[in-house]
Amino acid sequence: MTEATDSTMRATPVDGPASSRKLNFGQLCLFALPALPAAAMSFPLSAYLPPYYASATGLSLGTVGLIFMLARFWDILIDPVMGALSDRTRSPIGRRRPWLLASLPVLGLGAWALFFPPGGAGAAWLLVSLFVAFVGFTMLTITHYAWAADASDDYHDRSRLQGAIVISGIVGTLCALILPALVEQGAADPMQARIEAMGLFALALLVPCILLSVWATPETRAQELPPAASKPLLETIRTALSSSPFRKILLADFTQGIAGGLLLSTFVFFAAAWLDLGDRAGLLLLAFFASGVLFVPGWVVISRHIGKENAVALSSALTIPVIAAFFFIPKGSLAAALTVQALFGSTMGVWIFLTRSLIADIVETEAERTGDSAGGTYYAFATLTTKLGQAVAVGVGYAGLSAVGITPQTLSGEHGLLTAIFTLVPPIVGHFVMIWVMLSLKRGSQANA
Repeated sequence: MTEATDSTMRATPVDGPASSRKLNFGQLCLFALPALPAAAMSFPLSAYLPPYYASATGLSLGTVGLIFMLARFWDILIDPVMGALSDRTRSPIGRRRPWLLASLPVLGLGAWALFFPPGGAGAAWLLVSLFVAFVGFTMLTITHYAWAADASDDYHDRSRLQGAIVISGIVGTLCALILPALVEQGAADPMQARIEAMGLFALALLVPCILLSVWATPETRAQELPPAASKPLLETIRTALSSSPFRKILLADFTQGIAGGLLLSTFVFFAAAWLDLGDRAGLLLLAFFASGVLFVPGWVVISRHIGKENAVALSSALTIPVIAAFFFIPKGSLAAALTVQALFGSTMGVWIFLTRSLIADIVETEAERTGDSAGGTYYAFATLTTKLGQAVAVGVGYAGLSAVGITPQTLSGEHGLLTAIFTLVPPIVGHFVMIWVMLSLKRGSQANA
Protein backbone atom coordinates (compact mmCIF):
# COMPACT_ATOMS: atom_id res chain seq x y z
CA MET A 1 0.00 0.00 0.00
CA THR A 2 1.40 3.33 -0.93
CA GLU A 3 1.54 6.22 1.48
CA ALA A 4 -0.70 8.20 -0.86
CA THR A 5 -3.32 5.48 -0.79
CA ASP A 6 -3.29 5.14 2.99
CA SER A 7 -3.31 8.88 3.57
CA THR A 8 -6.60 9.44 1.80
CA MET A 9 -7.98 12.17 4.04
CA ARG A 10 -6.46 15.53 4.73
CA ALA A 11 -5.72 16.16 8.39
CA THR A 12 -7.07 19.69 8.06
CA PRO A 13 -9.00 21.43 5.30
CA VAL A 14 -7.09 23.53 2.85
CA ASP A 15 -7.87 27.16 3.54
CA GLY A 16 -8.64 29.41 0.66
CA PRO A 17 -11.44 31.13 -1.18
CA ALA A 18 -14.85 29.59 -1.22
CA SER A 19 -15.37 27.04 -3.94
CA SER A 20 -17.00 28.36 -7.08
CA ARG A 21 -18.86 25.06 -7.31
CA LYS A 22 -20.93 25.51 -4.14
CA LEU A 23 -24.67 25.15 -4.59
CA ASN A 24 -26.74 28.07 -3.37
CA PHE A 25 -29.42 27.41 -0.75
CA GLY A 26 -32.22 26.90 -3.26
CA GLN A 27 -30.16 24.49 -5.35
CA LEU A 28 -29.11 22.66 -2.20
CA CYS A 29 -32.73 22.11 -1.13
CA LEU A 30 -33.77 20.84 -4.55
CA PHE A 31 -30.66 18.69 -4.89
CA ALA A 32 -31.50 16.88 -1.63
CA LEU A 33 -35.15 16.18 -2.57
CA PRO A 34 -34.73 12.57 -3.83
CA ALA A 35 -33.80 11.49 -0.31
CA LEU A 36 -37.30 12.45 0.85
CA PRO A 37 -39.35 9.77 -0.99
CA ALA A 38 -36.48 7.28 -0.59
CA ALA A 39 -36.64 7.65 3.20
CA ALA A 40 -40.43 7.63 3.18
CA MET A 41 -40.19 4.17 1.61
CA SER A 42 -37.14 2.80 3.40
CA PHE A 43 -38.33 3.60 6.93
CA PRO A 44 -41.47 1.46 6.65
CA LEU A 45 -39.31 -1.26 5.09
CA SER A 46 -37.43 -1.53 8.38
CA ALA A 47 -40.03 -0.57 10.98
CA TYR A 48 -43.49 -1.42 9.66
CA LEU A 49 -43.43 -3.81 6.72
CA PRO A 50 -41.79 -6.78 8.51
CA PRO A 51 -44.41 -6.88 11.30
CA TYR A 52 -47.16 -6.16 8.74
CA TYR A 53 -46.23 -9.12 6.56
CA ALA A 54 -45.86 -11.31 9.65
CA SER A 55 -49.39 -10.39 10.73
CA ALA A 56 -51.23 -10.04 7.40
CA THR A 57 -49.79 -13.03 5.54
CA GLY A 58 -49.46 -15.52 8.36
CA LEU A 59 -45.72 -15.87 7.81
CA SER A 60 -43.68 -16.41 10.95
CA LEU A 61 -41.30 -13.74 12.23
CA GLY A 62 -38.40 -16.04 11.41
CA THR A 63 -39.59 -16.46 7.81
CA VAL A 64 -40.16 -12.73 7.31
CA GLY A 65 -36.74 -11.96 8.77
CA LEU A 66 -35.10 -14.52 6.47
CA ILE A 67 -36.81 -13.06 3.38
CA PHE A 68 -35.71 -9.52 4.25
CA MET A 69 -32.19 -10.76 4.90
CA LEU A 70 -32.02 -12.62 1.56
CA ALA A 71 -33.29 -9.56 -0.29
CA ARG A 72 -30.61 -7.41 1.34
CA PHE A 73 -27.94 -9.91 0.32
CA TRP A 74 -29.11 -9.32 -3.25
CA ASP A 75 -27.44 -5.93 -2.83
CA ILE A 76 -24.09 -7.70 -2.69
CA LEU A 77 -24.44 -8.16 -6.44
CA ILE A 78 -26.20 -5.00 -7.53
CA ASP A 79 -24.49 -2.30 -5.43
CA PRO A 80 -20.95 -2.60 -6.87
CA VAL A 81 -22.38 -2.97 -10.39
CA MET A 82 -24.49 0.16 -9.96
CA GLY A 83 -21.57 2.12 -8.59
CA ALA A 84 -19.35 1.12 -11.50
CA LEU A 85 -22.03 1.89 -14.09
CA SER A 86 -22.62 5.32 -12.58
CA ASP A 87 -18.89 6.11 -12.60
CA ARG A 88 -18.53 5.04 -16.23
CA THR A 89 -21.59 6.79 -17.64
CA ARG A 90 -21.16 9.66 -20.07
CA SER A 91 -24.23 11.32 -21.56
CA PRO A 92 -25.40 14.74 -22.69
CA ILE A 93 -27.08 15.22 -19.29
CA GLY A 94 -24.12 14.01 -17.20
CA ARG A 95 -23.21 10.74 -15.56
CA ARG A 96 -25.48 10.82 -12.49
CA ARG A 97 -28.74 12.21 -13.88
CA PRO A 98 -29.54 9.24 -16.18
CA TRP A 99 -29.48 6.80 -13.26
CA LEU A 100 -31.67 8.96 -11.05
CA LEU A 101 -34.22 9.10 -13.86
CA ALA A 102 -33.94 5.36 -14.51
CA SER A 103 -34.67 4.62 -10.84
CA LEU A 104 -38.18 6.07 -11.16
CA PRO A 105 -40.01 3.14 -12.82
CA VAL A 106 -38.01 0.46 -11.01
CA LEU A 107 -38.45 1.85 -7.52
CA GLY A 108 -42.04 2.82 -8.21
CA LEU A 109 -42.96 -0.71 -9.32
CA GLY A 110 -41.21 -2.37 -6.40
CA ALA A 111 -42.76 0.00 -3.85
CA TRP A 112 -46.25 -0.48 -5.29
CA ALA A 113 -45.90 -4.26 -5.01
CA LEU A 114 -44.65 -4.03 -1.41
CA PHE A 115 -47.15 -1.55 -0.03
CA PHE A 116 -50.19 -2.84 -1.92
CA PRO A 117 -49.88 -6.65 -1.97
CA PRO A 118 -52.84 -8.57 -3.40
CA GLY A 119 -54.89 -10.92 -1.29
CA GLY A 120 -53.05 -14.18 -0.71
CA ALA A 121 -49.61 -12.66 -1.21
CA GLY A 122 -47.02 -14.82 0.51
CA ALA A 123 -43.31 -15.42 0.73
CA ALA A 124 -42.67 -15.41 -3.05
CA TRP A 125 -44.47 -12.10 -3.57
CA LEU A 126 -42.57 -10.48 -0.70
CA LEU A 127 -39.21 -11.74 -1.91
CA VAL A 128 -39.63 -10.65 -5.55
CA SER A 129 -41.10 -7.27 -4.53
CA LEU A 130 -38.14 -6.63 -2.25
CA PHE A 131 -35.69 -7.57 -5.00
CA VAL A 132 -37.23 -5.07 -7.42
CA ALA A 133 -37.54 -2.31 -4.81
CA PHE A 134 -33.94 -2.74 -3.68
CA VAL A 135 -32.67 -2.41 -7.25
CA GLY A 136 -34.51 0.90 -7.49
CA PHE A 137 -33.18 2.04 -4.12
CA THR A 138 -29.66 1.19 -5.19
CA MET A 139 -29.96 3.16 -8.42
CA LEU A 140 -31.26 6.17 -6.51
CA THR A 141 -29.17 6.24 -3.33
CA ILE A 142 -25.73 5.38 -4.68
CA THR A 143 -26.11 7.82 -7.54
CA HIS A 144 -27.33 10.55 -5.19
CA TYR A 145 -24.45 10.15 -2.72
CA ALA A 146 -21.91 10.04 -5.55
CA TRP A 147 -23.42 13.15 -7.12
CA ALA A 148 -23.04 14.95 -3.76
CA ALA A 149 -19.34 14.09 -3.82
CA ASP A 150 -19.06 15.43 -7.37
CA ALA A 151 -21.00 18.62 -6.68
CA SER A 152 -18.35 20.43 -4.64
CA ASP A 153 -14.57 20.57 -4.34
CA ASP A 154 -14.70 22.27 -0.91
CA TYR A 155 -13.74 20.24 2.19
CA HIS A 156 -16.47 21.61 4.45
CA ASP A 157 -19.09 22.07 1.75
CA ARG A 158 -19.16 18.29 1.26
CA SER A 159 -20.49 17.98 4.82
CA ARG A 160 -23.15 20.57 3.97
CA LEU A 161 -24.26 18.55 0.93
CA GLN A 162 -24.37 15.24 2.79
CA GLY A 163 -26.14 16.94 5.70
CA ALA A 164 -28.82 18.25 3.34
CA ILE A 165 -29.43 14.69 2.10
CA VAL A 166 -29.78 13.47 5.70
CA ILE A 167 -32.21 16.28 6.61
CA SER A 168 -34.31 15.55 3.53
CA GLY A 169 -34.34 11.88 4.47
CA ILE A 170 -35.40 12.62 8.03
CA VAL A 171 -38.23 14.85 6.78
CA GLY A 172 -39.39 11.97 4.59
CA THR A 173 -39.29 9.65 7.58
CA LEU A 174 -41.25 12.15 9.70
CA CYS A 175 -43.94 12.34 7.05
CA ALA A 176 -44.07 8.54 6.93
CA LEU A 177 -44.64 8.57 10.69
CA ILE A 178 -47.27 11.30 10.79
CA LEU A 179 -49.47 10.05 7.95
CA PRO A 180 -50.43 6.71 9.56
CA ALA A 181 -51.70 8.50 12.67
CA LEU A 182 -54.02 10.55 10.44
CA VAL A 183 -55.55 7.60 8.62
CA GLU A 184 -55.61 4.71 11.08
CA GLN A 185 -58.28 6.20 13.37
CA GLY A 186 -61.54 4.44 12.63
CA ALA A 187 -60.05 2.27 9.88
CA ALA A 188 -61.35 -1.28 9.65
CA ASP A 189 -57.77 -2.52 9.45
CA PRO A 190 -55.47 0.13 11.01
CA MET A 191 -52.27 -1.71 10.10
CA GLN A 192 -53.22 -1.97 6.43
CA ALA A 193 -54.43 1.65 6.36
CA ARG A 194 -51.08 2.73 7.83
CA ILE A 195 -49.04 0.82 5.24
CA GLU A 196 -51.11 2.05 2.30
CA ALA A 197 -50.90 5.68 3.46
CA MET A 198 -47.11 5.51 3.66
CA GLY A 199 -46.92 3.84 0.26
CA LEU A 200 -49.14 6.42 -1.46
CA PHE A 201 -47.22 9.31 0.07
CA ALA A 202 -43.83 8.00 -1.06
CA LEU A 203 -45.03 7.16 -4.55
CA ALA A 204 -46.67 10.58 -4.96
CA LEU A 205 -43.38 12.32 -4.14
CA LEU A 206 -41.04 10.10 -6.13
CA VAL A 207 -41.45 11.66 -9.60
CA PRO A 208 -41.53 15.39 -8.70
CA CYS A 209 -38.64 15.13 -6.23
CA ILE A 210 -36.30 13.40 -8.67
CA LEU A 211 -37.29 15.58 -11.63
CA LEU A 212 -36.80 18.80 -9.64
CA SER A 213 -33.38 17.65 -8.42
CA VAL A 214 -32.25 16.67 -11.90
CA TRP A 215 -33.50 19.98 -13.33
CA ALA A 216 -32.06 22.30 -10.67
CA THR A 217 -28.63 20.84 -9.91
CA PRO A 218 -25.64 21.55 -12.16
CA GLU A 219 -23.29 18.68 -12.86
CA THR A 220 -20.34 20.68 -14.13
CA ARG A 221 -17.84 19.14 -11.73
CA ALA A 222 -18.85 15.58 -12.63
CA GLN A 223 -18.44 16.38 -16.31
CA GLU A 224 -14.94 17.75 -15.69
CA LEU A 225 -13.77 14.66 -13.82
CA PRO A 226 -12.21 11.80 -15.81
CA PRO A 227 -14.23 8.61 -16.26
CA ALA A 228 -13.39 5.64 -14.08
CA ALA A 229 -13.42 3.39 -17.14
CA SER A 230 -9.73 4.09 -17.71
CA LYS A 231 -8.95 1.03 -15.58
CA PRO A 232 -10.79 -2.25 -14.94
CA LEU A 233 -13.53 -2.40 -12.31
CA LEU A 234 -11.63 -4.94 -10.20
CA GLU A 235 -8.64 -2.63 -10.06
CA THR A 236 -10.89 0.24 -8.97
CA ILE A 237 -12.34 -1.98 -6.24
CA ARG A 238 -8.88 -3.07 -5.10
CA THR A 239 -7.77 0.55 -4.95
CA ALA A 240 -10.78 1.49 -2.83
CA LEU A 241 -10.39 -1.42 -0.44
CA SER A 242 -6.64 -0.86 -0.11
CA SER A 243 -7.40 2.41 1.69
CA SER A 244 -7.15 1.83 5.45
CA PRO A 245 -9.43 4.82 6.31
CA PHE A 246 -12.06 3.58 3.87
CA ARG A 247 -11.98 0.05 5.30
CA LYS A 248 -12.44 1.43 8.80
CA ILE A 249 -15.44 3.48 7.68
CA LEU A 250 -16.93 0.34 6.12
CA LEU A 251 -16.51 -1.50 9.43
CA ALA A 252 -18.29 1.31 11.26
CA ASP A 253 -21.07 1.37 8.65
CA PHE A 254 -21.60 -2.38 8.95
CA THR A 255 -21.77 -2.25 12.74
CA GLN A 256 -24.16 0.68 12.70
CA GLY A 257 -26.24 -1.05 10.03
CA ILE A 258 -26.79 -3.97 12.41
CA ALA A 259 -27.55 -1.60 15.27
CA GLY A 260 -29.95 0.59 13.33
CA GLY A 261 -31.66 -2.38 11.70
CA LEU A 262 -32.37 -4.01 15.06
CA LEU A 263 -33.45 -0.72 16.60
CA LEU A 264 -36.04 0.01 13.92
CA SER A 265 -37.25 -3.53 13.26
CA THR A 266 -37.83 -4.32 16.96
CA PHE A 267 -38.82 -0.87 18.25
CA VAL A 268 -42.56 -1.56 18.03
CA PHE A 269 -42.07 -4.67 20.17
CA PHE A 270 -39.73 -2.83 22.56
CA ALA A 271 -42.19 0.03 23.07
CA ALA A 272 -44.96 -2.42 23.92
CA ALA A 273 -43.11 -4.93 26.06
CA TRP A 274 -40.51 -2.80 27.89
CA LEU A 275 -41.86 0.75 27.92
CA ASP A 276 -45.53 -0.30 28.13
CA LEU A 277 -46.21 2.32 25.45
CA GLY A 278 -47.08 0.14 22.48
CA ASP A 279 -49.84 2.49 21.31
CA ARG A 280 -47.38 5.41 21.41
CA ALA A 281 -44.58 3.82 19.37
CA GLY A 282 -45.29 6.12 16.43
CA LEU A 283 -45.14 9.21 18.63
CA LEU A 284 -41.83 8.08 20.15
CA LEU A 285 -40.31 7.54 16.72
CA LEU A 286 -41.65 10.93 15.65
CA ALA A 287 -39.79 12.59 18.55
CA PHE A 288 -36.62 10.76 17.57
CA PHE A 289 -36.62 11.89 13.94
CA ALA A 290 -37.92 15.41 14.62
CA SER A 291 -34.98 15.95 16.95
CA GLY A 292 -32.65 14.78 14.21
CA VAL A 293 -33.92 17.45 11.79
CA LEU A 294 -33.34 20.18 14.36
CA PHE A 295 -29.81 19.19 15.30
CA VAL A 296 -28.15 18.22 12.00
CA PRO A 297 -27.36 21.85 11.00
CA GLY A 298 -25.73 22.40 14.39
CA TRP A 299 -23.54 19.34 13.96
CA VAL A 300 -22.42 20.66 10.56
CA VAL A 301 -21.21 23.80 12.33
CA ILE A 302 -19.55 21.76 15.10
CA SER A 303 -17.69 19.67 12.53
CA ARG A 304 -16.26 22.84 11.00
CA HIS A 305 -14.74 23.81 14.34
CA ILE A 306 -13.50 20.47 15.73
CA GLY A 307 -13.18 18.37 12.59
CA LYS A 308 -15.36 15.65 11.08
CA GLU A 309 -13.79 12.72 12.92
CA ASN A 310 -13.96 14.46 16.30
CA ALA A 311 -17.57 15.49 15.71
CA VAL A 312 -18.64 11.89 14.99
CA ALA A 313 -16.71 10.57 18.01
CA LEU A 314 -18.27 13.22 20.25
CA SER A 315 -21.79 12.47 19.03
CA SER A 316 -21.32 8.75 19.68
CA ALA A 317 -19.89 9.40 23.15
CA LEU A 318 -22.97 11.48 23.98
CA THR A 319 -25.33 8.87 22.53
CA ILE A 320 -24.19 5.85 24.57
CA PRO A 321 -25.46 7.04 27.99
CA VAL A 322 -28.69 8.26 26.40
CA ILE A 323 -29.42 4.80 24.97
CA ALA A 324 -28.58 3.22 28.33
CA ALA A 325 -31.13 5.53 29.97
CA PHE A 326 -33.94 3.57 28.26
CA PHE A 327 -33.29 0.72 30.69
CA PHE A 328 -34.29 2.98 33.60
CA ILE A 329 -37.43 4.62 32.19
CA PRO A 330 -40.46 3.87 34.40
CA LYS A 331 -42.98 1.72 32.57
CA GLY A 332 -45.78 3.74 31.04
CA SER A 333 -43.98 7.08 31.46
CA LEU A 334 -44.57 8.81 28.14
CA ALA A 335 -42.87 12.05 29.21
CA ALA A 336 -39.65 10.28 30.22
CA ALA A 337 -39.63 8.16 27.07
CA LEU A 338 -40.18 11.20 24.83
CA THR A 339 -37.37 13.09 26.57
CA VAL A 340 -34.88 10.27 26.09
CA GLN A 341 -36.01 9.75 22.49
CA ALA A 342 -35.49 13.43 21.70
CA LEU A 343 -31.98 13.31 23.21
CA PHE A 344 -31.25 10.13 21.26
CA GLY A 345 -32.45 11.76 18.05
CA SER A 346 -30.24 14.81 18.53
CA THR A 347 -27.21 12.79 17.37
CA MET A 348 -28.90 10.31 15.03
CA GLY A 349 -27.77 11.79 11.71
CA VAL A 350 -24.24 12.77 12.63
CA TRP A 351 -22.33 9.61 11.75
CA ILE A 352 -24.36 9.17 8.55
CA PHE A 353 -23.65 12.49 6.86
CA LEU A 354 -20.14 13.00 8.22
CA THR A 355 -18.87 9.54 7.25
CA ARG A 356 -20.31 10.18 3.76
CA SER A 357 -18.46 13.48 3.72
CA LEU A 358 -15.26 11.71 4.78
CA ILE A 359 -15.73 9.25 1.90
CA ALA A 360 -16.06 12.22 -0.48
CA ASP A 361 -12.71 13.46 0.83
CA ILE A 362 -11.20 10.04 0.12
CA VAL A 363 -12.65 10.03 -3.40
CA GLU A 364 -11.30 13.53 -4.05
CA THR A 365 -7.79 12.66 -2.88
CA GLU A 366 -7.74 9.39 -4.79
CA ALA A 367 -8.92 11.10 -7.98
CA GLU A 368 -6.10 13.62 -7.67
CA ARG A 369 -3.58 10.80 -7.13
CA THR A 370 -4.69 8.36 -9.84
CA GLY A 371 -6.66 10.49 -12.31
CA ASP A 372 -9.73 8.28 -11.87
CA SER A 373 -12.99 9.49 -10.31
CA ALA A 374 -14.85 6.49 -8.90
CA GLY A 375 -17.21 7.98 -6.33
CA GLY A 376 -20.02 5.63 -7.30
CA THR A 377 -17.87 2.58 -6.53
CA TYR A 378 -16.84 3.95 -3.13
CA TYR A 379 -20.41 4.83 -2.16
CA ALA A 380 -21.61 1.46 -3.43
CA PHE A 381 -19.44 -0.25 -0.83
CA ALA A 382 -20.47 2.22 1.86
CA THR A 383 -24.19 1.64 1.28
CA LEU A 384 -23.56 -2.08 0.83
CA THR A 385 -22.02 -2.52 4.27
CA THR A 386 -24.87 -0.61 5.90
CA LYS A 387 -27.46 -2.70 4.06
CA LEU A 388 -25.71 -5.95 4.96
CA GLY A 389 -25.72 -4.90 8.58
CA GLN A 390 -29.45 -4.20 8.34
CA ALA A 391 -29.98 -7.57 6.66
CA VAL A 392 -28.18 -9.40 9.43
CA ALA A 393 -30.15 -7.37 11.99
CA VAL A 394 -33.60 -8.26 10.65
CA GLY A 395 -32.72 -11.88 9.89
CA VAL A 396 -30.94 -12.64 13.15
CA GLY A 397 -33.11 -10.35 15.28
CA TYR A 398 -36.44 -11.76 14.14
CA ALA A 399 -35.09 -15.32 14.27
CA GLY A 400 -33.93 -14.65 17.84
CA LEU A 401 -37.29 -13.23 18.89
CA SER A 402 -39.08 -16.14 17.26
CA ALA A 403 -36.74 -18.65 18.95
CA VAL A 404 -37.67 -17.40 22.41
CA GLY A 405 -41.38 -17.50 21.57
CA ILE A 406 -42.02 -13.83 20.86
CA THR A 407 -44.56 -13.10 18.13
CA PRO A 408 -46.85 -10.11 17.47
CA GLN A 409 -49.68 -12.19 18.92
CA THR A 410 -47.91 -13.42 22.09
CA LEU A 411 -45.93 -10.28 22.99
CA SER A 412 -46.35 -9.29 26.64
CA GLY A 413 -44.61 -7.48 29.46
CA GLU A 414 -42.73 -10.59 30.51
CA HIS A 415 -40.77 -10.31 27.25
CA GLY A 416 -39.72 -6.74 28.10
CA LEU A 417 -36.10 -7.32 29.11
CA LEU A 418 -35.40 -9.53 26.09
CA THR A 419 -36.81 -7.01 23.64
CA ALA A 420 -34.88 -4.21 25.39
CA ILE A 421 -31.63 -6.14 25.00
CA PHE A 422 -32.33 -6.86 21.32
CA THR A 423 -33.18 -3.20 20.69
CA LEU A 424 -30.68 -1.25 22.80
CA VAL A 425 -27.46 -3.21 23.23
CA PRO A 426 -26.45 -3.31 19.52
CA PRO A 427 -26.63 0.52 19.13
CA ILE A 428 -24.45 0.93 22.21
CA VAL A 429 -21.87 -1.45 20.77
CA GLY A 430 -22.14 0.27 17.38
CA HIS A 431 -21.32 3.66 18.86
CA PHE A 432 -18.30 2.29 20.74
CA VAL A 433 -17.03 0.95 17.40
CA MET A 434 -17.71 4.32 15.77
CA ILE A 435 -15.68 6.13 18.43
CA TRP A 436 -12.73 3.77 17.91
CA VAL A 437 -12.88 4.17 14.12
CA MET A 438 -13.06 7.97 14.21
CA LEU A 439 -10.22 8.36 16.70
CA SER A 440 -8.14 5.93 14.63
CA LEU A 441 -8.82 7.97 11.49
CA LYS A 442 -7.85 11.16 13.28
CA ARG A 443 -4.57 9.66 14.51
CA GLY A 444 -3.82 8.37 11.01
CA SER A 445 -4.47 11.72 9.32
CA GLN A 446 -2.31 13.54 11.86
CA ALA A 447 0.53 11.05 11.40
CA ASN A 448 0.41 11.53 7.62
CA ALA A 449 0.08 15.32 7.73
